[in-house]
Amino acid sequence: MTLSDDRRAAWLDGMAQHVLTHGLTHASLRPLAQAVGTSDRMLIYHFGSKEGVVGALLHHLAGGFVAGLEAALPPGRAVSVPLCLAEVVALLRDPGMAGYGRVWLDILSAAAGGSAAHREAGQEIMAGFAGWLEGRLPEGTDEPAAVAATLLTLIEGVIVMDSVGQSALADRAVAVVGMRLS
Repeated sequence: MTLSDDRRAAWLDGMAQHVLTHGLTHASLRPLAQAVGTSDRMLIYHFGSKEGVVGALLHHLAGGFVAGLEAALPPGRAVSVPLCLAEVVALLRDPGMAGYGRVWLDILSAAAGGSAAHREAGQEIMAGFAGWLEGRLPEGTDEPAAVAATLLTLIEGVIVMDSVGQSALADRAVAVVGMRLS
């Protein structure tokens, strides 16, 4: 790795921490640059453009999300589908992962508004999350890709419901789906 690559990697780590703490919607170049001790001009120099900074940061956050999931749970497969669902929901509600939920909602909002970079990051995150979920399902699960997609859709709903103070409603849905998938 060159000095420039090392610098970019360190900046991406720092900018990711800033965004996980403060959110993505108000992350402009100056606050991102201040968070890593540089100038907005240096970020543009090293990433090519504002869009280059945002794209690299979103890609970095996508990788960090899946890595955080892998690090937080014991290796291997869940004992049951309902347990897999419950452990992932609990993990996403953990304060250490809460920033990812907030950033995820920011990514969705920007993607819905037409941002190609956010849409691509969302697709990358969803593909990584779906693959990771499929790998967590118990061995021998019928139609694991479909079950993973079902869980992913429900988990997304939980993030949305939690964000508007409807965790109890989300918990009821998790319980019903968990029973049906057992």
